[in-house]
This record gives sequence, structure tokens and C-alpha cells, in this order.
Amino acid sequence: MNRTIVWGHRGAGFRHPVENSMSSFRKAVEMGVDGLKTEAQLSKEGEVILSFNNQLTINGTSVKMSELTVEQIKKVRYENNEQILTIREFFDEFGKSDLKFNFDVRETPVGVKIIEVGEELNLIDRIEIAKPASIFTPLDDFFRPLREKNEKVNFVNSLFGGYKKNNISEKNLEFDVMDELNIEVFNLQHYKSSFDLFKLIKDSGYKCYLWGVLFKHFMKKYLNMYYDEGRIDGIFTNYPDTLLKLREEIQIPIMKQST
Repeated sequence: MNRTIVWGHRGAGFRHPVENSMSSFRKAVEMGVDGLKTEAQLSKEGEVILSFNNQLTINGTSVKMSELTVEQIKKVRYENNEQILTIREFFDEFGKSDLKFNFDVRETPVGVKIIEVGEELNLIDRIEIAKPASIFTPLDDFFRPLREKNEKVNFVNSLFGGYKKNNISEKNLEFDVMDELNIEVFNLQHYKSSFDLFKLIKDSGYKCYLWGVLFKHFMKKYLNMYYDEGRIDGIFTNYPDTLLKLREEIQIPIMKQST
């Protein structure tokens, strides 16, 4: 049984004061995460910028990231005086590691550019492009141009809600589109997920991630959850050190017993 992937949310999450900063990502790597999750935008010249916000405040005015050059973006500093990262700086630092990389993108063109950089740097196999749960673009419209761009890159479909009682049904899961475009992962809002939904996803041949997992109670619950020799495949958390410690206590002993 594979162990659950621990994703550092925007780096070390709440364990670092500045999310999506280089020092936060470095701290997450020091903790031992399996992957780094962040968000991506495009600059005016089409460079990928790692930032949750798609706007920056310049001289008291909010300006879209897409209207700013990389040079202008670099002049805006985080509170710890670090610069906002480009994806190339990110990959220069972490590309030679064994880490996985998950990028939330609100618009398909951002994903296209990530694929181009990933192809150039031979990192496609370790890149995941995720459609955020808050983006309601039809699944086919969002992912089809990306799949046409690259046959191998990994896709993640993030969802709000739970199974049946909370607005997710088998119809909402769009298995037909998932299959056609080879979208391998469902990413569920954890507190609206259920064992029945997890079981359905596994029975249907997909991977299952959970997002927003903060508290030890839930971490233990999901690390202990398995069905037909399969676990929750990945968890996004703002407390990666805590989740890693619990995984070591819960899953590693089980894996040793089974070998």
C-alpha cells in the first residue's frame, strides 16, 4: 500500500509567515514534504508568476498581474522583503529534487505556459495542473487545450461539496470527461468528503486527494482511511510537519508489517 503524499500548501503553510515565498518553500522541503503546492498567474509578457493573488497594489492602485511586467512585479516585495517568484526561479531551486509540483491555475493559458516550461526543463512527469474548486469553467473547456498541448502532464479536478447530500453526484463527477482527457485525480474539500465518495472514486479507477486538512483529528482519520488496498492518495495541508509526523506513526509501521 502506497503512503499518502504530503503536499506543502504554498510552501510551509502556516508554519511560515509568508506563503509562496522562497523561504517558505525551502522550509517545507526541510520538513520533508513530498510535493509543493502553489498558484500561478501570467505576467504581461507571459511569464509564469507564483502567486495566489492575480492583482498587486501599485502606488495604492490594484493592477492585474497580467498588466504588469516581471520587472514591475519584482519591485513589489513580501513583508519579509523577498520577491515574488517566477516559475523558473522555483524550478531552478527545486527542479533537481524528487519533489512533485502542483499548480492551481484559474485560466487555461496559464496551464499552457506551465506545460511549455515543464517540457523545456524535462519536468512534465512531476507537474500537476489543477483546476481550482472555485473555477466553474466546464471541465472539458478547461482541460482539453492542455491535454492537446501535452499527453503526459498530470491533471487534478478540485471540487467543493460532498457526495449526494452535498451537491456532488456521479453526474457531477463527469467520469466521461475525466476518462477522455486522462484526468487522474479528484481533489475533495475534506470536511465534505465521505468514505462513500472515496470508495466510488477508487472503484472508478481514480486517485483521491483532500484539501484544507488542518487539524490532527482529521489528519489521523484520513491517514487511517483505506479501501481495497488503496489509501487517500494525497493531502494538502498548512501544517506539513504535523502531517508528516503522523504519517510516520500511522502509515510507516503498517507498510513495514506488510513487507
